[in-house]
Amino acid sequence: MNILWVKDGKKGHEKQVAVLLEELNKIIDIRVYEELTTISKLKKFIFFIDYISSKLEGFFRKDYSLISGLTNKQRKRFEEKQFDVVVGAGSGPHIELLKYKHEFNVKIISVLTPSFFKERYDLICSPNHDNNKFRKKDNVIFFNGSLARVSNENPFKNLGFIGIGGKNKHFVFNQKKLYQQIEYVISIYPDLNWKIFPSRRTPTDMLNDLHSLILKYKNIKICEKNIDETIKNACIKIVTQDSVNMVFECLSTKGETYLFNMKYFKKNKIVNLMNSLLENKQVGYIENSQMVDGLHKIKMIRGNKHHDIFAEVEKVAYQISKRLSL
Repeated sequence: MNILWVKDGKKGHEKQVAVLLEELNKIIDIRVYEELTTISKLKKFIFFIDYISSKLEGFFRKDYSLISGLTNKQRKRFEEKQFDVVVGAGSGPHIELLKYKHEFNVKIISVLTPSFFKERYDLICSPNHDNNKFRKKDNVIFFNGSLARVSNENPFKNLGFIGIGGKNKHFVFNQKKLYQQIEYVISIYPDLNWKIFPSRRTPTDMLNDLHSLILKYKNIKICEKNIDETIKNACIKIVTQDSVNMVFECLSTKGETYLFNMKYFKKNKIVNLMNSLLENKQVGYIENSQMVDGLHKIKMIRGNKHHDIFAEVEKVAYQISKRLSL
Protein backbone atom coordinates (compact mmCIF):
# COMPACT_ATOMS: atom_id res chain seq x y z
CA MET A 1 0.00 0.00 0.00
CA ASN A 2 1.44 3.36 -1.06
CA ILE A 3 0.84 6.22 1.39
CA LEU A 4 1.58 9.89 0.77
CA TRP A 5 2.37 11.79 3.96
CA VAL A 6 1.81 15.54 3.60
CA LYS A 7 3.94 17.37 6.19
CA ASP A 8 3.99 20.97 7.42
CA GLY A 9 7.34 21.02 9.25
CA LYS A 10 5.73 21.30 12.70
CA LYS A 11 7.31 18.86 15.12
CA GLY A 12 4.16 18.28 17.19
CA HIS A 13 2.15 17.32 14.10
CA GLU A 14 4.82 15.26 12.37
CA LYS A 15 5.78 13.27 15.45
CA GLN A 16 2.25 11.93 15.90
CA VAL A 17 1.90 10.99 12.22
CA ALA A 18 5.33 9.34 12.23
CA VAL A 19 4.58 7.04 15.19
CA LEU A 20 1.17 6.19 13.74
CA LEU A 21 2.69 5.17 10.38
CA GLU A 22 5.39 3.17 12.19
CA GLU A 23 2.72 1.27 14.09
CA LEU A 24 0.56 0.79 10.99
CA ASN A 25 3.57 -0.71 9.18
CA LYS A 26 3.71 -3.44 11.82
CA ILE A 27 0.20 -4.54 10.80
CA ILE A 28 0.09 -4.02 7.03
CA ASP A 29 2.78 -3.55 4.40
CA ILE A 30 3.03 0.16 3.57
CA ARG A 31 5.44 2.34 1.61
CA VAL A 32 5.47 5.94 2.78
CA TYR A 33 6.34 8.91 0.55
CA GLU A 34 6.65 12.43 1.93
CA GLU A 35 5.59 15.83 0.64
CA LEU A 36 6.18 19.17 2.38
CA THR A 37 3.48 21.81 2.05
CA THR A 38 3.84 25.54 2.68
CA ILE A 39 0.36 27.02 2.39
CA SER A 40 0.36 30.74 3.20
CA LYS A 41 -1.89 32.38 5.77
CA LEU A 42 -3.60 34.21 2.89
CA LYS A 43 -4.53 30.95 1.17
CA LYS A 44 -5.77 29.53 4.48
CA PHE A 45 -7.92 32.64 4.90
CA ILE A 46 -9.33 32.29 1.37
CA PHE A 47 -10.02 28.64 2.13
CA PHE A 48 -11.95 29.69 5.24
CA ILE A 49 -14.03 32.24 3.29
CA ASP A 50 -14.80 29.70 0.57
CA TYR A 51 -15.75 27.16 3.23
CA ILE A 52 -18.20 29.58 4.85
CA SER A 53 -19.72 30.55 1.49
CA SER A 54 -20.09 26.90 0.48
CA LYS A 55 -21.96 26.21 3.71
CA LEU A 56 -24.28 29.11 3.02
CA GLU A 57 -24.95 27.75 -0.44
CA GLY A 58 -25.63 24.37 1.10
CA PHE A 59 -23.36 22.22 -1.06
CA PHE A 60 -19.72 21.51 -1.88
CA ARG A 61 -18.82 23.59 -4.93
CA LYS A 62 -17.22 21.66 -7.82
CA ASP A 63 -15.26 24.73 -8.97
CA TYR A 64 -13.70 25.13 -5.54
CA SER A 65 -10.53 27.15 -6.18
CA LEU A 66 -8.24 25.69 -3.52
CA ILE A 67 -9.53 22.13 -3.46
CA SER A 68 -8.77 21.69 -7.17
CA GLY A 69 -5.43 23.47 -6.93
CA LEU A 70 -2.89 20.64 -7.18
CA THR A 71 0.30 21.48 -9.08
CA ASN A 72 1.40 19.58 -12.18
CA LYS A 73 4.27 18.12 -10.13
CA GLN A 74 1.82 16.79 -7.54
CA ARG A 75 -0.44 15.29 -10.21
CA LYS A 76 2.47 13.62 -11.99
CA ARG A 77 3.83 12.12 -8.78
CA PHE A 78 0.41 10.85 -7.77
CA GLU A 79 -0.13 9.19 -11.14
CA GLU A 80 3.33 7.58 -11.00
CA LYS A 81 3.01 6.21 -7.45
CA GLN A 82 -0.74 5.50 -7.50
CA PHE A 83 -1.17 6.41 -3.85
CA ASP A 84 -3.81 4.44 -1.97
CA VAL A 85 -3.98 6.85 0.98
CA VAL A 86 -2.96 10.45 1.70
CA VAL A 87 -2.39 11.35 5.36
CA GLY A 88 -1.43 14.51 7.25
CA ALA A 89 -1.84 16.62 10.39
CA GLY A 90 -2.31 20.38 10.60
CA SER A 91 -4.33 22.98 8.69
CA GLY A 92 -1.92 23.19 5.73
CA PRO A 93 -1.73 19.43 5.12
CA HIS A 94 -5.48 19.12 5.66
CA ILE A 95 -6.10 21.52 2.77
CA GLU A 96 -3.74 19.47 0.57
CA LEU A 97 -5.55 16.26 1.53
CA LEU A 98 -8.83 17.76 0.37
CA LYS A 99 -7.22 18.74 -2.93
CA TYR A 100 -6.13 15.14 -3.54
CA LYS A 101 -9.57 13.86 -2.55
CA HIS A 102 -11.28 16.27 -4.95
CA GLU A 103 -9.07 15.47 -7.92
CA PHE A 104 -8.28 11.76 -7.51
CA ASN A 105 -10.96 10.52 -5.07
CA VAL A 106 -8.20 8.89 -3.02
CA LYS A 107 -8.73 7.88 0.61
CA ILE A 108 -7.59 10.61 2.98
CA ILE A 109 -6.81 10.33 6.69
CA SER A 110 -6.59 13.33 8.97
CA VAL A 111 -4.45 12.96 12.07
CA LEU A 112 -5.87 15.44 14.61
CA THR A 113 -9.15 17.24 14.09
CA PRO A 114 -9.57 19.21 10.85
CA SER A 115 -11.36 22.54 11.03
CA PHE A 116 -13.29 22.21 7.76
CA PHE A 117 -15.19 19.62 5.71
CA LYS A 118 -14.91 16.86 8.31
CA GLU A 119 -17.41 14.80 6.32
CA ARG A 120 -15.05 14.65 3.34
CA TYR A 121 -12.39 12.60 5.13
CA ASP A 122 -12.44 8.82 4.97
CA LEU A 123 -10.95 8.68 8.46
CA ILE A 124 -10.17 11.22 11.17
CA CYS A 125 -7.96 10.31 14.13
CA SER A 126 -9.05 12.71 16.84
CA PRO A 127 -8.27 13.15 20.56
CA ASN A 128 -11.20 12.48 22.89
CA HIS A 129 -11.23 16.08 24.08
CA ASP A 130 -12.37 17.15 20.57
CA ASN A 131 -15.42 14.88 20.73
CA ASN A 132 -17.82 17.83 20.77
CA LYS A 133 -16.51 19.09 17.40
CA PHE A 134 -18.24 16.30 15.50
CA ARG A 135 -21.92 16.00 14.62
CA LYS A 136 -21.38 12.70 12.81
CA LYS A 137 -18.70 10.34 14.08
CA ASP A 138 -18.87 7.43 11.64
CA ASN A 139 -15.47 8.33 10.15
CA VAL A 140 -13.76 9.20 13.46
CA ILE A 141 -11.33 7.12 15.52
CA PHE A 142 -10.90 8.68 18.95
CA PHE A 143 -7.84 8.37 21.17
CA ASN A 144 -6.84 9.64 24.60
CA GLY A 145 -4.48 12.63 24.70
CA SER A 146 -1.98 12.27 21.87
CA LEU A 147 -0.29 9.56 19.81
CA ALA A 148 3.09 8.49 21.16
CA ARG A 149 5.59 5.69 20.65
CA VAL A 150 5.01 2.84 23.13
CA SER A 151 7.83 1.25 25.14
CA ASN A 152 7.62 -1.71 27.52
CA GLU A 153 11.32 -1.58 28.38
CA ASN A 154 12.25 -1.19 32.02
CA PRO A 155 13.72 2.28 32.74
CA PHE A 156 17.16 3.07 34.12
CA LYS A 157 17.18 3.44 37.90
CA ASN A 158 19.60 6.39 37.82
CA LEU A 159 17.94 8.65 35.21
CA GLY A 160 15.36 11.40 35.66
CA PHE A 161 13.58 13.49 33.01
CA ILE A 162 12.22 17.03 33.30
CA GLY A 163 10.23 18.56 30.44
CA ILE A 164 9.59 22.32 30.43
CA GLY A 165 7.07 24.10 28.20
CA GLY A 166 6.49 27.84 28.21
CA LYS A 167 3.97 30.61 27.77
CA ASN A 168 0.59 29.21 26.76
CA LYS A 169 -3.14 29.95 26.89
CA HIS A 170 -4.08 27.17 29.32
CA PHE A 171 -1.80 27.39 32.37
CA VAL A 172 0.06 30.17 34.18
CA PHE A 173 3.76 29.73 33.47
CA ASN A 174 5.14 31.04 36.77
CA GLN A 175 8.90 30.83 36.31
CA LYS A 176 9.74 31.41 39.98
CA LYS A 177 7.45 28.65 41.27
CA LEU A 178 8.54 26.22 38.57
CA TYR A 179 12.20 26.88 39.39
CA GLN A 180 11.48 26.18 43.07
CA GLN A 181 9.81 22.88 42.19
CA ILE A 182 12.66 21.84 39.87
CA GLU A 183 15.28 22.60 42.52
CA TYR A 184 13.25 20.71 45.12
CA VAL A 185 13.01 17.61 42.94
CA ILE A 186 16.72 17.63 42.13
CA SER A 187 17.62 18.05 45.81
CA ILE A 188 15.51 15.10 47.04
CA TYR A 189 16.82 12.78 44.32
CA PRO A 190 20.57 13.50 44.41
CA ASP A 191 21.41 10.01 43.12
CA LEU A 192 19.55 10.54 39.84
CA ASN A 193 21.14 12.04 36.76
CA TRP A 194 18.59 14.63 35.69
CA LYS A 195 18.19 15.66 32.07
CA ILE A 196 16.17 18.85 31.59
CA PHE A 197 14.57 19.49 28.21
CA PRO A 198 13.30 23.04 27.56
CA SER A 199 11.05 23.72 24.55
CA ARG A 200 10.90 26.43 21.90
CA ARG A 201 8.31 28.15 24.10
CA THR A 202 10.52 28.30 27.18
CA PRO A 203 11.35 31.97 27.98
CA THR A 204 14.99 33.09 27.90
CA ASP A 205 14.85 34.09 31.59
CA MET A 206 13.76 30.56 32.47
CA LEU A 207 16.58 29.11 30.40
CA ASN A 208 19.07 31.29 32.27
CA ASP A 209 17.65 30.09 35.60
CA LEU A 210 17.94 26.47 34.49
CA HIS A 211 21.57 26.95 33.45
CA SER A 212 22.31 28.50 36.85
CA LEU A 213 21.32 25.20 38.46
CA ILE A 214 24.30 23.55 36.81
CA LEU A 215 26.57 25.62 39.06
CA LYS A 216 24.75 24.32 42.16
CA TYR A 217 24.14 20.68 41.26
CA LYS A 218 26.44 18.26 39.48
CA ASN A 219 23.70 15.77 38.65
CA ILE A 220 21.82 17.83 36.02
CA LYS A 221 22.23 18.53 32.33
CA ILE A 222 20.29 20.83 29.97
CA CYS A 223 19.57 18.89 26.78
CA GLU A 224 18.15 19.39 23.31
CA LYS A 225 18.72 15.99 21.66
CA ASN A 226 17.62 12.40 22.30
CA ILE A 227 14.46 13.36 24.15
CA ASP A 228 12.62 10.17 23.10
CA GLU A 229 15.38 7.94 24.45
CA THR A 230 15.51 9.90 27.69
CA ILE A 231 11.75 9.65 28.21
CA LYS A 232 11.85 5.92 27.54
CA ASN A 233 14.76 5.29 29.93
CA ALA A 234 13.92 7.66 32.80
CA CYS A 235 12.49 6.12 35.96
CA ILE A 236 10.94 9.46 37.00
CA LYS A 237 9.55 11.99 34.53
CA ILE A 238 8.21 15.42 35.49
CA VAL A 239 6.47 17.63 32.95
CA THR A 240 4.75 21.02 32.86
CA GLN A 241 1.02 20.67 32.29
CA ASP A 242 1.00 22.77 29.12
CA SER A 243 3.20 20.17 27.38
CA VAL A 244 0.34 17.80 26.54
CA ASN A 245 2.12 15.67 23.92
CA MET A 246 5.11 15.24 26.22
CA VAL A 247 2.89 14.11 29.10
CA PHE A 248 1.43 11.34 26.97
CA GLU A 249 4.83 10.38 25.60
CA CYS A 250 5.88 9.81 29.21
CA LEU A 251 2.72 7.83 30.00
CA SER A 252 3.42 5.57 26.99
CA THR A 253 6.57 4.30 28.70
CA LYS A 254 7.38 2.64 32.01
CA GLY A 255 8.41 4.67 35.04
CA GLU A 256 6.55 7.28 37.08
CA THR A 257 5.15 10.48 35.56
CA TYR A 258 4.50 13.65 37.59
CA LEU A 259 2.99 17.01 36.69
CA PHE A 260 4.39 20.32 37.91
CA ASN A 261 2.06 22.38 40.05
CA MET A 262 0.54 25.09 37.81
CA LYS A 263 -2.53 27.28 38.05
CA TYR A 264 -4.88 27.37 35.09
CA PHE A 265 -6.46 30.46 33.54
CA LYS A 266 -9.88 28.88 33.11
CA LYS A 267 -11.24 25.39 32.69
CA ASN A 268 -11.12 24.14 29.12
CA LYS A 269 -10.56 20.83 27.34
CA ILE A 270 -6.79 20.78 28.02
CA VAL A 271 -7.16 21.67 31.70
CA ASN A 272 -9.89 19.03 32.05
CA LEU A 273 -7.63 16.49 30.36
CA MET A 274 -4.80 17.09 32.84
CA ASN A 275 -7.28 17.06 35.74
CA SER A 276 -8.64 13.69 34.62
CA LEU A 277 -5.13 12.20 34.67
CA LEU A 278 -4.66 13.52 38.20
CA GLU A 279 -8.07 12.35 39.41
CA ASN A 280 -7.48 8.86 38.02
CA LYS A 281 -3.98 8.83 39.58
CA GLN A 282 -2.43 8.07 36.20
CA VAL A 283 0.11 10.74 37.06
CA GLY A 284 1.56 12.07 40.28
CA TYR A 285 1.99 15.76 41.00
CA ILE A 286 4.07 18.25 42.92
CA GLU A 287 2.13 19.89 45.72
CA ASN A 288 3.16 23.49 46.27
CA SER A 289 1.17 24.91 49.19
CA GLN A 290 1.63 28.34 50.74
CA MET A 291 2.37 28.60 54.45
CA VAL A 292 2.79 31.61 56.74
CA ASP A 293 5.02 34.57 55.87
CA GLY A 294 5.01 33.70 52.18
CA LEU A 295 6.81 30.38 52.68
CA HIS A 296 5.90 27.42 50.49
CA LYS A 297 5.80 23.74 51.33
CA ILE A 298 6.65 21.49 48.38
CA LYS A 299 6.24 17.74 48.25
CA MET A 300 5.71 15.04 45.62
CA ILE A 301 2.44 13.12 45.56
CA ARG A 302 2.76 9.77 43.85
CA GLY A 303 0.17 8.52 41.38
CA ASN A 304 -0.60 4.88 40.70
CA LYS A 305 2.89 3.43 40.25
CA HIS A 306 1.57 0.45 38.32
CA HIS A 307 -0.74 2.23 35.90
CA ASP A 308 -1.24 0.64 32.49
CA ILE A 309 1.08 2.02 29.83
CA PHE A 310 -0.83 4.15 27.34
CA ALA A 311 -0.93 2.39 23.96
CA GLU A 312 -3.25 4.72 22.06
CA VAL A 313 -1.21 4.61 18.85
CA GLU A 314 -1.49 0.81 18.75
CA LYS A 315 -5.27 0.98 19.11
CA VAL A 316 -5.61 3.65 16.41
CA ALA A 317 -3.32 1.81 13.97
CA TYR A 318 -5.34 -1.38 14.42
CA GLN A 319 -8.61 0.45 13.75
CA ILE A 320 -7.17 2.09 10.64
CA SER A 321 -5.93 -1.26 9.29
CA LYS A 322 -9.41 -2.73 9.75
CA ARG A 323 -11.14 0.16 8.02
CA LEU A 324 -8.70 0.26 5.12
CA SER A 325 -9.27 -3.43 4.47
CA LEU A 326 -13.04 -2.99 4.10
